[in-house]
Amino acid sequence: MIETDILVIGAGLAGLTLARELSTLGNKVLLLEKSKSPGGRLSTRRSDFGGFDHGAQYLTSRTAGFTALLNDLSQNGKLAPWNPDGKDSARPWWVGKPGMSEIGQAMARDLGIQYDTRVTGIVKQGQKFLVHTDYRSEPGPDYLTSRLVAAIPAPQALELLTPLDPAFVRLKKVAMAPCWSAMLAFDTRLAGIPDLIRGQQADVLSLIARNSSKPARTGETFILHAAPQWSREHVEGEHEAVKSAMINAMREQTRLGGSLPDPAHFAVHRWLYALVETPLDQPFLGNPENTLFACGDWCIDGRAEAAHQSGEALARHIMSL
Repeated sequence: MIETDILVIGAGLAGLTLARELSTLGNKVLLLEKSKSPGGRLSTRRSDFGGFDHGAQYLTSRTAGFTALLNDLSQNGKLAPWNPDGKDSARPWWVGKPGMSEIGQAMARDLGIQYDTRVTGIVKQGQKFLVHTDYRSEPGPDYLTSRLVAAIPAPQALELLTPLDPAFVRLKKVAMAPCWSAMLAFDTRLAGIPDLIRGQQADVLSLIARNSSKPARTGETFILHAAPQWSREHVEGEHEAVKSAMINAMREQTRLGGSLPDPAHFAVHRWLYALVETPLDQPFLGNPENTLFACGDWCIDGRAEAAHQSGEALARHIMSL
């Protein structure tokens, strides 16, 4: 059994922010992450044709805390501005360098994180929590903690935490939409289209982005994000059917039609909880005893910065106890 003061489930932006803030004050914090790397939707898929930022495309900042983080990452060469042809905002856009996953890697440095670890159950033992896990699909170690935080999508936190405390029934109000993401590479440059195209409400695709237009990228690579409603209707779709629909939509929405060449590389990924549609409208959720918490972007808004705000707010709350 592994004991820690604070156990955080999820090493996405909210969990990393929380752990960094608490660790600087000497708290013993351990993160459990089901994936092989940190960052959550700040993710990059590698291939022989270049990298694909198949989750969040860029970051913007409105708050002092997140601005300070972006400035620090930029000064350390982990972040760069992105000004694509088709940019539709006056705010600066920032991207990880050489990929969005570099942000999570930088934030995770010096933190205690157990990767490939999935929480399978939580049992309350007196004033503490016993957490059962699988490690790489095999039974993993148990963890004992005085404070437990679920920094994961609201539907997953609801399933884990509601049996432990009815305070977390409130998570039912949070709505999150799925997103099918496609990663395409072409042998030649696609001329005549901007680097960024936003879809309309009735379109299959909500976003077409030339990933290779970002700093420190190579090749001719594109990311397609399917619209929330289409993704919801096809959430259980077979990969080949999803790929066919998305590339046909790319032909239509770029107006390239039959002149769009066959991609040299084509893969899809399904994000089950990609977009916050109805937030909790408070920075985090906790039980009356201040031993069990949930945080994430879904607490506040659908921007990556909201995950940082949530983790930062919960860290301040725990430090005040």
